[in-house]
Amino acid sequence: MPYCPDCGVEIGQAKRCPLCGAENPRFAHASTSTETQISRPECGEHTSPFIEADMDESLTRAEKKKAAWEILSVVLGITSVTVVLINFLVVRRISWSLYPLASFMFIWALATAFLILSQKPRLQILLIALAPPAFLLVLGFIIGKDAWAWRLALPICLLAEGIAAIISLLARNTRRKGLNILAFVFSGSAIFCLGIELFIDIFIGNPMRLSWSIVTALALLPIAIFLLYIHHRVAKSTNLRRLFKL
Repeated sequence: MPYCPDCGVEIGQAKRCPLCGAENPRFAHASTSTETQISRPECGEHTSPFIEADMDESLTRAEKKKAAWEILSVVLGITSVTVVLINFLVVRRISWSLYPLASFMFIWALATAFLILSQKPRLQILLIALAPPAFLLVLGFIIGKDAWAWRLALPICLLAEGIAAIISLLARNTRRKGLNILAFVFSGSAIFCLGIELFIDIFIGNPMRLSWSIVTALALLPIAIFLLYIHHRVAKSTNLRRLFKL
C-alpha cells in the first residue's frame, strides 16, 4: 500500500495525498516511464541511412532541378557504360550500342536545357534548337547512309522548329490568349504537312506536286479560321443580341 512521501499518510490509489497534496510516487513513476517511452524512438522508426538530410532545410526550385539533372546524368552515364560493355563483350566491337548512346545524349541535352539553363533563356533556346538536328545527323552518320539525314530529316526538323518558334512568338505577343492559340497550332500543322510532302518529293526526285497535304491543309485551315472568329468576335462579346443584331 503506497504512503505519502511527505506526511506518511496512506493514500492508496489516489494521485495526490488528501492531506498535504503531495503526488503519489506510483503515478509519478508511471508518468515518467511513459514520457521516456514516447520520447525514445522505436527500433523500427530509425531514419533510413539513405535519407539523412535535415528535414528543416527546404530545397529551392533551382536546387531541386539541379539535383534531378545530376541524378539523370548519373543514370544515363551508368546505362551508357553498361550498354557499351555488353555490346563489346558480345560482338567484340562497338556497333548497335551507338544508337542508344545517341539517344541518351539527346535526352541529356534536353534535360540540361530545361533543368540547368532555365535562368539563361538564350542558351536554353539555342540548345533546344540544336539538339534535334544534331541527333538526326548523328543517326545518319551511324547508319552510314547519311543522305536521308541532311536531305530529308534535317529540312523537316528545321521546318518544325521554325513553325514552333513562330507559334510561340504569336502566342507570347497576344494579349488575350484562348482559342487563338489553338488556331495558330492548326495553321502551323497545315503548313508543316505541305512542307513534308514537298521535302519528300525533293528527296526521292519526284516532281513537286501537292496531293494529300492539300487535303489536310484544307481540313485544318477552316477550323483555324473558325477558332479565330470565335476568339475575336464571339468570345469577346458578352451581348449576343448586339453581336448578331437581333
